Amino acid sequence: MTSMQNHLEDQLQLALKPEYFEVVNESSQHSGPATESHFKIVVVSSNFDEMKLIDRHRFINKLFSDELKNIHALAMHTYTPKEWEKRKAAPDSPECSSKS
Repeated sequence: MTSMQNHLEDQLQLALKPEYFEVVNESSQHSGPATESHFKIVVVSSNFDEMKLIDRHRFINKLFSDELKNIHALAMHTYTPKEWEKRKAAPDSPECSSKS
C-alpha cells in the first residue's frame, strides 16, 4: 500500500514535472490520531509561469480533489523557477494551537 505522501509526490511529478518539489507529512504536529491528515507541499514548476497564485492553488486543489476528502489540511507553496531562485525556501508551518 502506498502512503498518502508517496501518492501526492507521484501525482505532482506526473502533473507538473517540477524543477523542485517536496511533500512533508506534518500530521504529527497536530492533534488527533490521524497519521496522514496534514501535509505541506512545495512545488516549483515552469507550468506556473503564466498562472496567478490563486490559479496555481486551484490547479493543486483540482489535482487532489479526491485526496482532499481524506486530508484535513494541505498547505500549498507554489513557485515559478524565477520566484524560487529568489526564495530558496518555503515558510515554516505555524504551530498547531490544538495539539495536546
